[in-house]
Amino acid sequence: MPTERKVQQVAELRDRIERSEIVIAAEYRGLRVAEMVELHRAMKAAEGVEMRVVKNRLFKIAVEEAKRPEMAELADGPTAIIFGFEDVAAPARAAAEYMKTAGNDFAMRLGVMGTQLLSKADLAELATLPPKPELIARLAGALQGPIANLAGLFGKLMPHMPVRLLDDSVTTLAGLLDARAEQLEGA
Repeated sequence: MPTERKVQQVAELRDRIERSEIVIAAEYRGLRVAEMVELHRAMKAAEGVEMRVVKNRLFKIAVEEAKRPEMAELADGPTAIIFGFEDVAAPARAAAEYMKTAGNDFAMRLGVMGTQLLSKADLAELATLPPKPELIARLAGALQGPIANLAGLFGKLMPHMPVRLLDDSVTTLAGLLDARAEQLEGA
């Protein structure tokens, strides 16, 4: 019979799994207590990122309950799970930054984004992406240039377009009326 504490831990893990955009499994074996405290601080400092050291059996139960079987592979040996709730690159960036500055045995092993399993190389590449707001700004800038050019072209044509359109319409209407008049005279 599971204890109330374990049931609550599974429920919390299931909630985090269901809300997360990305989940990363990391190896923390060999870290001293002070390094673990610093690691927790580094993950907390990143926006939309949480880290939990989990018991593999409880994590696998939470994965089953959340109907995310692709995440079962993450629980292998002593595991720290890093959850990313907003920017998918933020947890990988935070973990890579910690690994670079700490110089200890902490390492990302595997990740799951959506239903896709991510390797160490995938996670390292993901860590190099700029933050989501910067990517959105770059996309907006790339779209703005061609739209501004099109607006400029329309601006140059517009002073002449209404007059030309009106003249062409009147000329066409006059031609149609003349042609119809000739038809009626011939009948």
